[in-house]
Amino acid sequence: MYTVGWISLNFLTGTYTSLYQKSRVTEFFRTFIISVIGCLFLLFFFILKNPQNNNQNYYLEFYSLLFPVFIVTVIVRMIFLTIAKNQLAGKRVFFNALLLGSGKKASQFYEAFTKSKEQSGYRITGFFNTNGNTDFKVPSTMKQFSDFNDLAAIIESENIEEVIIAVEKNERDLLTTILQKLSDKEVNIKITPDTVDIISGALQTNNVMGVPLIDIHSGLLPSWQQNIKRVFDITVSVIAFILLMPLFLYTAILLKLSSKGPLFYSQERIGYKGRPFIMYKFRSMIVNAETNGPLLSSDNDERITKWGKVMRKWRLDELPQLWNIIKGEMSLVGPRPERKYYIDQIVAIHPEFKYLYKVKPGLTSWGMVKFGYASTIDEMIQRMPYDLLYVENVSLPLDFTIMFYTIKIILSGKGK
Repeated sequence: MYTVGWISLNFLTGTYTSLYQKSRVTEFFRTFIISVIGCLFLLFFFILKNPQNNNQNYYLEFYSLLFPVFIVTVIVRMIFLTIAKNQLAGKRVFFNALLLGSGKKASQFYEAFTKSKEQSGYRITGFFNTNGNTDFKVPSTMKQFSDFNDLAAIIESENIEEVIIAVEKNERDLLTTILQKLSDKEVNIKITPDTVDIISGALQTNNVMGVPLIDIHSGLLPSWQQNIKRVFDITVSVIAFILLMPLFLYTAILLKLSSKGPLFYSQERIGYKGRPFIMYKFRSMIVNAETNGPLLSSDNDERITKWGKVMRKWRLDELPQLWNIIKGEMSLVGPRPERKYYIDQIVAIHPEFKYLYKVKPGLTSWGMVKFGYASTIDEMIQRMPYDLLYVENVSLPLDFTIMFYTIKIILSGKGK
């Protein structure tokens, strides 16, 4: 338990991710804080478990454990991080980067990048010319691209892991197009700042030796929050499965007695990074409800069974999605996943819908709390701004707030 406890604490705080992007100085202080937290937990555990009139020995043991744990751990980590930094410096490990831009801005960035002493490990292997300007003389070793329709394919074929956007001030409207193209890609996106960005505080960096860049973090939690969110998803889902088993059985029995057909209904939905997955629900409609093609449900939909209407009102039909959460395809909170058939229609009108791919879909969402189920494409579009707000402001406190209001809506029987 002691070993599992330390490993779990380090996992939750993001120790075991992104080794090549870690700073030795930051990791030094992170290790110290983790060591203090872990030792404090053990101190209070033993004091509460076996209180004494004089806890002096416990305090002595606290420091006797803290310093060896911190010193040994930090030495080992510094060894690993030094090896990693040497691999980056020797170019034995590197990450392909694509530079997007044109003219003076791209040229200035590339010159600063090549002169930088920071061993980031990124190697610019391609240049995407955004407007055909030839002021930037591309090195012979760097591939050139210019067709926006090929941008997504370039990311895949060139194994790009970092996209650096260096556009002129009058081209800033291109950012929206570029971000839409890359919304479902596994790449880090950075933008070269201008004076306004620096003054307004948009640029926040502690990278002293490297080239200053703005990280596009929309929809991304810090690694420690991502880990906590995942652990919370699994824990709540497993506990809910166990505690709600009588409700599962009750729902299944009434469903079987009320209409003919299977208990569960499975359907392909589009999830994180645009990946399809199979979502599960208790069947609330008659069998073969979509023989004539995809069709959204409405309040007075004759395809919905009598018991199905009750399930939808109390959101009972969504309970099997706890299995999707345990599998890692969904989260407790996130934009509701839709079918590709409807997504294609929405994206044709509102390309920004693809921003929702930046996070895992959820059992509930900001849009579901504010709007509820959508019965038309127009209602999906009306619900979309709330889910986009979630992606732009994602955090653990926001998740807890949305779950609170979801439970409130369910208990009041006002589910739409």
